[in-house]
Amino acid sequence: MKNKKWTKRRHAVTFAVLRPIMRLYFKLRYGYTAKRSGLPKGAYLIISNHQTTMDPFMLSVSFKFPVYFIASDDLFNLKVSPLIEYLVAPIPKSKSLQDIAAVKNIFRVIKEGGAVGVFPEGNRTISGGQWEMTDAIAKLAKSLKVPLVLYNIQGGYGTDPRWGHSIRRGKTKGFVKRVVSCDELKEMSVGQVFSLIKDELSVDDTSSGIRFRSRKRAEYIERALYLCPVCNGVSGIVSHKYKFRCKFCNTASTYTEKLSISPLYAGYERICEWFGWERKEIAKLVSEGLTVGDSDIIFRESVKLARKKKLPGSSVSIDKDKLVVGEVTYPLKDIDGLTMVGKKKFNFYYKNQILQVKGNRRFCAIKYVHIFDGLKEVEQ
Repeated sequence: MKNKKWTKRRHAVTFAVLRPIMRLYFKLRYGYTAKRSGLPKGAYLIISNHQTTMDPFMLSVSFKFPVYFIASDDLFNLKVSPLIEYLVAPIPKSKSLQDIAAVKNIFRVIKEGGAVGVFPEGNRTISGGQWEMTDAIAKLAKSLKVPLVLYNIQGGYGTDPRWGHSIRRGKTKGFVKRVVSCDELKEMSVGQVFSLIKDELSVDDTSSGIRFRSRKRAEYIERALYLCPVCNGVSGIVSHKYKFRCKFCNTASTYTEKLSISPLYAGYERICEWFGWERKEIAKLVSEGLTVGDSDIIFRESVKLARKKKLPGSSVSIDKDKLVVGEVTYPLKDIDGLTMVGKKKFNFYYKNQILQVKGNRRFCAIKYVHIFDGLKEVEQ
């Protein structure tokens, strides 16, 4: 019996109906304008930088045909997941892990003449800078043998920063930056394609000069900034309205409408600069014996196409050897991957389980990712 087609007419109908509604909604909500691509219907690999939760929908407005996006595990644990699957058929993939089934489904959609959408950073930016990515996306681009569409979303970080809690008033736009033909891809090495992708998807909202207005523009900045460069205090940054400070050394600053830190905080003017420093420093501190932890968490197991199962445990900690949730210890050497999800959660992959730690409103999930990844780099 043949497999049923992944691409279906109802997907095109869904996108056609929703496209004008989304265009108007995003204009009113985010000040977003999407430039029409002008591309005819066909098989493409469309890749974009990743700034907001709504990026897949924002990108889709530029195209007259449905785009089948790679989606993380969490999307398939919602009450509306069956409806989403029926209407737009996203391609499921586990974050931070190789997923052979996802790759097979990408080839399947392409073979059926569909367009596949991928955010190769795998995670929306939390600092405003480009998230790390691997050359796997370049290998995929060459192997699919279809045009590569490079798309930019600009202003999304300023309007809706991942660490924030409210939308800011500013300008956001999306457009096709470049289309790379099959012949061009064939002549390029994997390294050249990867360099091109990184360069074309690099977006820096802090240099745009656009003002992003909000009275609460600094609130929850501690979801991104967890290590004080003045006193090395961990989880000491607290925010209120447009200001933030370290509760240990009382150093304070303001997050401006132009996405800068003023006055400079230990010499840092941009969040991405501070973020880059703490990413390396926290791993060094933990490798030297520091233990980092939080209380008031919820622990769950994530199962595809099913509701999350709550597990015992209300605290989490990590040191150079292990992650501990409640009373259970998980040796770091046995964890296959650890990734941030949403604004205040992280997943880790342990013995074929997807386990999730969800914190309170001011929980910083990214520090656990930095520690886990950074310890591997320290060992090398």
